[in-house]
Amino acid sequence: MRARQWAYRYNLSKLGKPVDRTEWGMTPQTYNAYYNPSNNEIVLPAAIFAIPGLADADADDATIYGYAGASTIGHELTHGFDDEGSQFDEKGNLRNWWAKTDRPRFNQRVNGIVRQFNGYQVLDSLHLNGKATAGENIADLGGIVIALDAFKQTDQYKKGEKIGGLTPTQRYFLGYALGWQNHQRDEVLAQRILTDVHSPASYRVNGPFADVPEFYEAFGVKPGDKLYRPDSARVKIW
Repeated sequence: MRARQWAYRYNLSKLGKPVDRTEWGMTPQTYNAYYNPSNNEIVLPAAIFAIPGLADADADDATIYGYAGASTIGHELTHGFDDEGSQFDEKGNLRNWWAKTDRPRFNQRVNGIVRQFNGYQVLDSLHLNGKATAGENIADLGGIVIALDAFKQTDQYKKGEKIGGLTPTQRYFLGYALGWQNHQRDEVLAQRILTDVHSPASYRVNGPFADVPEFYEAFGVKPGDKLYRPDSARVKIW
């Protein structure tokens, strides 16, 4: 109760004062991260980079690039250019700064990811809401692509040595998936599908992976496999 009272008084004291663009909206120990379009700001608390159950020294580059680079750093960076963040300029003002020809093309590609996630059926008859979750789905896909490009510049990727029988690219994708291991009761899952702008955890992995060519190459995904999508159906935004 006292913490809420303090927060109320603290926020009230900001009225009429200049915006403090250096203030974080999360504590360093918060296991989360965010992009704030009105400040053009990314906040990455320290806790989000800790891999549960795995010491830093035991995590190889592939795992780190997937776990931290894709699902956190690349994800939040992409939010600045998703269907919402792209509407704000470099100073955080709501302004159209795109070329006239770019926006329609971008929207066309966004429609592709909306259709993809609309097609996912969860539980008995409940489908994901592709439009409501578009921003997060775009950020997931963008983060995976950005961090994979970065990982390809590392010595570990170029050497191609296996660890535990897994190639660097396989470990990269599994590193990303590490952050989404959880289980929810059906009732909670149904509620979140109707109210959350994020897709359920498993679809935040399987959904964007199915759009990335390197995923098919890494695991030998072929027509008829569960996650296979034909080239014409795969979403590529950047």
